[in-house]
Amino acid sequence: MKSFGIWVVVFCVLLGLAYAVDHGETKLGVPVFLWLALNLTVFLYLLARFVGQPVSVFLEARKDGIAGDLKQAEERLVEAERLKTEVLDRLSKVEVEVAEILGRSEALGQEEADRIAAESRDETERLLRRVNDEISQRETETREILAKETAELTARLAHDLLQKGMTDADRKRVMDRSVQALGPAGEEG
Repeated sequence: MKSFGIWVVVFCVLLGLAYAVDHGETKLGVPVFLWLALNLTVFLYLLARFVGQPVSVFLEARKDGIAGDLKQAEERLVEAERLKTEVLDRLSKVEVEVAEILGRSEALGQEEADRIAAESRDETERLLRRVNDEISQRETETREILAKETAELTARLAHDLLQKGMTDADRKRVMDRSVQALGPAGEEG
């Protein structure tokens, strides 16, 4: 009943518009403005009935689909916000862990560098002591060799000098002196 009232209102409005453009013509004894209003009303009724309802059903379904999509999008947005918050929390925890690991790594690296430096110093000191000991030992050996060679060379030179420059008289005199030097020692014993 409600839709019939609506179509009556539509017909009246169209009748008023058609009367406004009336030129006084008639067809089959009925004024043209009345035919025009009736024709337009039937056309709109048929259009609403056979095209409007399917379009209305389609638009209603589309509206429901969009509403469902919008609801899903809102749910996904809420989930995305939750995941974003979770990821940011994890990221901040990871950043803290990275900072801690970096600090520990730097400390361990410094400890290792200090340990290596201390070992290097110790090794250098041991090596220097061994080198100094080796130098001292070789110096002592060299002095002993030089002293022995010098004594042998001096004895040889003295022997050669004595052989060349001593006469029989010089030899007799050295022998006498040696005997005199031994004499008091021999008399005491």
